[in-house]
Amino acid sequence: MPLRTGGVLRWLEPLIYGRRGRVVSALCIALATLFLLVQAVQIRPDPGFDKSIPLQHPYMQVFKQYQAQFGGANSLLVALIQKHGNIYNPEFLTELKAATDEVFFLPGIDRAHVSSLFTPDVRYYEVVPGGFGGGANVVPVEYAPTPEMIARVRANVAKAGIIGRLVTEDQRGAMIFADVLENDPRTGKTLDYVKVAHALEDTVRQRFISPMRYELKLKRAVDGLKAGDLVAERFSPPGWTLWFRHFDITRGSDEHKRQIRISGRDLAVTAIPNPQYNPNVEIHIIGFTPMIGDVADATFKVIGFFALAVLATMLALWWYLRSFRLALLPLVCSLVAVIWEFGLLHLFGYGVDPFAILVPFLVLAVSTSHGVQYVNTWADEVMHGHDAYDSSVAAFRRLFIPGFIALITNVAGFLTIYQVPIGIIREMSINACLGMFAVIVTNKMMMPIWLSYLRLRDVESFRRTRRLRQHAGDRLWRMLAHVTERPLAVGLLLVSVAVLGVSAWVQEGRIIGDIQAGVPELRPDSVYNRDVRAITQNFAIGIDELKVIAEADANACIHYDVMDQIDRYAWHMQNTPGVSAVASMPQLLRTVYSAFSDGAIKFQVLPRNQNVNVLLNSKITTKSGLLNWDCSAMPVRLFTTDHKAATISRIVAASKAFDRENAADFFATHHDVDAAYCDAKWQARRRFGLASEKLQTYSDHLSANGLGDDAIQADATHVALQKTVDADKAADARFDKLCPVNFALALGNVGVMAATNEVVRDKELGTVLWVYAVIAACLLLAYRSWVALLAICIPLLMVSVFANALMAVFGIGLKVATLPVVALAVGIGVDYGIYFYDVIQREMRERQLDLHDAYFEALRQTGKAVIFTGLCLAGGVATWLWSDLQFQRDMGVLLVFMFSANMLGAVLLCPALCCLLMRKPATQ
Repeated sequence: MPLRTGGVLRWLEPLIYGRRGRVVSALCIALATLFLLVQAVQIRPDPGFDKSIPLQHPYMQVFKQYQAQFGGANSLLVALIQKHGNIYNPEFLTELKAATDEVFFLPGIDRAHVSSLFTPDVRYYEVVPGGFGGGANVVPVEYAPTPEMIARVRANVAKAGIIGRLVTEDQRGAMIFADVLENDPRTGKTLDYVKVAHALEDTVRQRFISPMRYELKLKRAVDGLKAGDLVAERFSPPGWTLWFRHFDITRGSDEHKRQIRISGRDLAVTAIPNPQYNPNVEIHIIGFTPMIGDVADATFKVIGFFALAVLATMLALWWYLRSFRLALLPLVCSLVAVIWEFGLLHLFGYGVDPFAILVPFLVLAVSTSHGVQYVNTWADEVMHGHDAYDSSVAAFRRLFIPGFIALITNVAGFLTIYQVPIGIIREMSINACLGMFAVIVTNKMMMPIWLSYLRLRDVESFRRTRRLRQHAGDRLWRMLAHVTERPLAVGLLLVSVAVLGVSAWVQEGRIIGDIQAGVPELRPDSVYNRDVRAITQNFAIGIDELKVIAEADANACIHYDVMDQIDRYAWHMQNTPGVSAVASMPQLLRTVYSAFSDGAIKFQVLPRNQNVNVLLNSKITTKSGLLNWDCSAMPVRLFTTDHKAATISRIVAASKAFDRENAADFFATHHDVDAAYCDAKWQARRRFGLASEKLQTYSDHLSANGLGDDAIQADATHVALQKTVDADKAADARFDKLCPVNFALALGNVGVMAATNEVVRDKELGTVLWVYAVIAACLLLAYRSWVALLAICIPLLMVSVFANALMAVFGIGLKVATLPVVALAVGIGVDYGIYFYDVIQREMRERQLDLHDAYFEALRQTGKAVIFTGLCLAGGVATWLWSDLQFQRDMGVLLVFMFSANMLGAVLLCPALCCLLMRKPATQ
């Protein structure tokens, strides 16, 4: 028996159709829409590096602990490459220094981790008569662009061993490395990655490749500034968007600084020749920040796809309903639902992540799907002679419960993806749930109210057209109704099972993570991916790096046995397929030891004498990036050939295998400790390190907000964090026994990808199963029928397997951007199935029709709306295939398939399953 719903409708109808209730409800919805519209226009893009990584994963705990000391994965690489000639000329070196300065002073750059030929951390050493010399900057502090100085720089580059890393192998280009912080150190707020990316593009790339410079001067006097005053300069044309932008400039002395905001409408643009333009230099910029900037810029084009889908849907509805007013209604309700979604997001403190562009379209799609059902049923009631009000009431009574069940099922299903511990996916979950709440209000309240007021210009003409169109598809519907006959139903299901079996086999080839070089979020021919190819072709180390932290006790780098373990690890990883180069502390120690012995090859070994190691270590500072201040943590830098999922898995497995074998060898000769003791030791170290980092981050936040040292020390939260640090430090100090070196994964962009791939792989099956478990529970609660559960869910499950096979065939990796697609798109299939099954079981129960006739009536009443909606949504998403965003194209492929397949599953498989599962069709 289905759920009893008469009481629910009796409670809701006065709110929507009562004389006062209708007016009050309409007014409340209108006021709420205006309020949320104000909120929606304030929403801003909100990308974030930390949101894209699974912060609770063990690898990312290591990442956060050592990020400040050794840099994380949010790196920035800027390469200047000459088209002709080498870098040793005054023009190129001047531009390299200017670019280094621009990068250094960008907001959000970790200035302690900026490296180029012009930074003091890039030094050289050499063997001189009597031992070891050098130790000076590659580019001397007194650098001047003279032939003698340039020749000296060239010699120093050769001595420093940086060719292939900071200088191209053919010495036509040079690199600038930098790390980007998650928070702006000036304000303590989350860094605006898009703004920094645009600054990079303008002040670094365009500065040298644009032949013109653009001065922005005031047209009139503003707030103490004179007409003609220079406000800003740009190296790329400001364009028409200048009118909608603002510029903050600072005026006054240090004691009386004030910020003045200038509107772009008050500025005149003057183009003048750019003195820094150099047609012989190419600039290539890669990293998370410029990638987010490119994604955000391309996301603005999504608005065009969104508008195109809305227009196409509007025209299709107009053709389908033969009434512009009626066609406009579901579309307006859908747009209002999107406004509510964005408004609620901003109200709850969220922004829009570029990777969440799927969600607004799904909200539009779900809302349109439900809206078409409403206007279709309303039109049928008008055709039968009812007025607008009575038709709206009849449509409400028929569709509210199945529609509400479908939307609640969607909400419950979307909530399940919140269990994936990645910030972007969790935000998508919240975003989708807020969108479904908006659809409930707009489609289950706003639309019925609007329909009750709707007046058609020529009702009789509308009814005649509607009658003709109602029977226009009867021939097709009667043909489709044969799927309720047992032989055809069995045949259809056997074919489906065969396709399912093939798909289950094909889906085994699906890849977790990325499957191509470059950034998979952007098209292979994008500017960013061309920059990636240029850098990887000209620099030896590549752009993909895994930093494994060798953890030991303090002063470990003076002990031979510790250095030997790290050295053997580096050798093991160097010989692992997929690793192109390795940099480690023992390698540098061997080089320095040999240098102290006139460069003799026989001294390219690790010294066993502790006093010698003390001497060697005095020449190596933390600026090398290979040790921390007390030498208790030493990164082993693994440069990989690519970041494909198979490569990452192989390297991670090799690292873990060596760590296990090395520990086993150690325990075999050190019987005072065991694996349990050492695991507890490293966990205590981890807690202490993370607590220290959290305390430092909070202190920096308070300092950025203007608090002095005394105020910071007195802050209650700071005091609590300090107590935690002290307690964790004392707990760490209790582990005083010697343990084997712990090779802790991982920093670097490959470390982030390794953690993300593992989380996606571990959570994918559980997430999908939870989605279906929640859907099953909702369906059982609503219909109290196993037939309903199986008839609706089996097609959905088949489509999910088909989609996995499609990902394998098209080379779409399962990752953060694609994991939510299957779960979210299931919501559309649930809507189709519930509407279809609800009409079938109602016709069989109320009119005592058999399954064949009930299915025929379902096709006439709701089937044409389901088919129409499925085709419209698939067509709207198909426009994504022309997007500049590769992940949007991938999602477009998946959604076109899932919208179409779910529609076919509801129309064909659902009645075929009913034929086989229903014992007494006439009484169901």
